[in-house]
Amino acid sequence: MKLHKAILLTILYYIILELIGCWILLIPDEMEYLELFKISRLITSMITITFLVLIFKSFKQSDSLKFNKTDPKYYLISAMLGIGFVFFQSILNIIYHQEISSEFFDFNFNIKRLTSLNVIASILIVPIMEELFFRNYLLRRLLEKYGPIVAIIISSFLFAFIHIPFGALFSEMYDLSFHHAYITLFGGAISGILYYKSKSINPSIIFHMFWNLTIYVL
Repeated sequence: MKLHKAILLTILYYIILELIGCWILLIPDEMEYLELFKISRLITSMITITFLVLIFKSFKQSDSLKFNKTDPKYYLISAMLGIGFVFFQSILNIIYHQEISSEFFDFNFNIKRLTSLNVIASILIVPIMEELFFRNYLLRRLLEKYGPIVAIIISSFLFAFIHIPFGALFSEMYDLSFHHAYITLFGGAISGILYYKSKSINPSIIFHMFWNLTIYVL
């Protein structure tokens, strides 16, 4: 896959993701809206991953849905990297903000956050959805055209791109910040390396799940 095609597909993925997320705007009753908002990410994630599977199958890309077996050591490595990356983000924050703040090292363990269905979706469903597209499809195709370093860098930047809050351009409810994209750029690189080394999407998913889990717990 060439670079321009990867960019176009990522933009299309982002647009579809945003359009699917608009389903909640169709709910007329305010009370129902508030109740559904509590599970909005869960519903959106389930719709998106279902749509992604259907698209892959419709365009004869079923190989992008394969969960190949790999050396068990990669599962342990992935889990450790997922947890450790959250702590490493403190260093990344210092570089990004060009300052040292105690807030960057202020972790507040709270397992109660895991009672939210939206959080559960972010930990269990979103990683599968994103890794299938960015690693098992995009990165795998990019590796056919480019070397591993270039392919991983491209896929990491594209992964970071969808985490830019473009909604801030149209609504005052959001702030246009590149911080989240900056962090996910490095997370995407780790996930890409795991995919390339293990020859399987499974370690990338495990890394992503533990990354998200640790973020919510801390």
